[in-house]
Amino acid sequence: MEAILNLLFRKLFTGIISLCLVFAGVTNAQDTTILTGQRADWANKPVEVWYYADYISTVKETVAEVVPGDSGKIDIPFSIKEPRQIYVQSGGLEGSLFVMPGKTYALKLPEYRQMSKVDSLNPFYQPFKFFFGLENSHATELNHLITEFDLIYNDYLVNNFRQIRSKRQSSDVDTMVVFLDSLFKKGEQNAFFRGYKKYKIAKLLHIAYLHDDNYVVRDYYLDQPVLYTNPAYFDLFNKMFDNYIEYYATTADGQDIAFNVVRAKSYQRSMRTLANNLALRNDTLRELVFIKGLNDALYKNTFPKSSLYQTLDSVKLQTKIPRHRKIVERIIDKTKKLQAGYPPPAFRINMGDTLAFSYPQKSDRFILLNFINIESFAVQKILPQLKQLSEKHEDVLKIVTINVGSKFEHARKYFEMHQYNWLLLNGNKNTEVLEEYNVKAYPSYFLLNPEGKLALNPTPGPDGHFEYYFFKILKHRERERYRQGR
Repeated sequence: MEAILNLLFRKLFTGIISLCLVFAGVTNAQDTTILTGQRADWANKPVEVWYYADYISTVKETVAEVVPGDSGKIDIPFSIKEPRQIYVQSGGLEGSLFVMPGKTYALKLPEYRQMSKVDSLNPFYQPFKFFFGLENSHATELNHLITEFDLIYNDYLVNNFRQIRSKRQSSDVDTMVVFLDSLFKKGEQNAFFRGYKKYKIAKLLHIAYLHDDNYVVRDYYLDQPVLYTNPAYFDLFNKMFDNYIEYYATTADGQDIAFNVVRAKSYQRSMRTLANNLALRNDTLRELVFIKGLNDALYKNTFPKSSLYQTLDSVKLQTKIPRHRKIVERIIDKTKKLQAGYPPPAFRINMGDTLAFSYPQKSDRFILLNFINIESFAVQKILPQLKQLSEKHEDVLKIVTINVGSKFEHARKYFEMHQYNWLLLNGNKNTEVLEEYNVKAYPSYFLLNPEGKLALNPTPGPDGHFEYYFFKILKHRERERYRQGR
């Protein structure tokens, strides 16, 4: 009898496990979005798919990196939990589309654009941006709805902007709103499009009735769900609450906000002061406005950065909204990673099968990390001055050069020919380092102290009085050592 019961139990247990695995597979399939497409000139070209993790920190999150084969066919699966706008970047192209979980999108790939050498050396270069056409779209598909809506909306805005701003056409704006609302009833079943249309219309009303921000906040943000992945929601939100903490500190209602942030560094006190504005009486909205205000303040000099970071830490610890905690974490990580006094982004570069360099690392000297493209005239012009720095300060300064965007063999031969004997690394397989270090031009410099922290940012080059700033850092370091009795 016991043997029979054990057998039945094993069968039942196995069945339950199998059922769980089936449901897990269904869930994964429902979350998996697939991009397909084919074009011969896309063959063997690296493709990256990414989206904005949120629209306040604007941190990019890469979800897929692939290299199509010789046929130029792409088949890119990735997981998302909710509808959002994504970007597909390759060479000199950056296409976007809106995607839903569990859907397949057959992309109409455009003619490939390769970045030229001139483009790669241009710090202001921008890829060609476009909106993808789809082979499998239809009248109520999200991308079709948004494209059709934007064509009508943008055409009206461009042709009537002056009149709308001068309020001579406010009644015409109201007529246009009714027209757009009725024309796109077909998209009402799609919640993402419904939100997109709603906040595009709100933006139009905000332009027409600019004198009353609280009207827009009351009707479109107060006690409304936050559409965290909808760009139309945050396009207006970010304009409405641009540098809000700084602005609010100048009002009668917000006269305590500066003290709450700078001196008290208090989340609770700041939230109470913001609540004086009746348009922000909703806790979730008020907290999101506060987070955005702190983020904006980090890029200005109105408040001490140390106070802003401590207040952000206070928000991170006390918020009850996990999504807001993530936004705060991204803001802190993004803004601190290249700030003097903090460790810069970690990376490692292999040369062949051998680890040639990794960071962070502790060193007996300062490290002047620099990024170059050996084909740049500006780089070739500055290298003799780097050589002088290397020889003059070899006891306290180590130079490390990373060549990117041009063949490493050319850089190696150039260094040998001119007897540049410091460490030269091949960064062509580590291009993500360029994004982490926000490298926009060549050469770019980063001075790292022996403790593995960024000592100076921005770091000037030899032609930008580097030695003057370097001596100041060395003197300050010596004074600190003397004061501490080392």
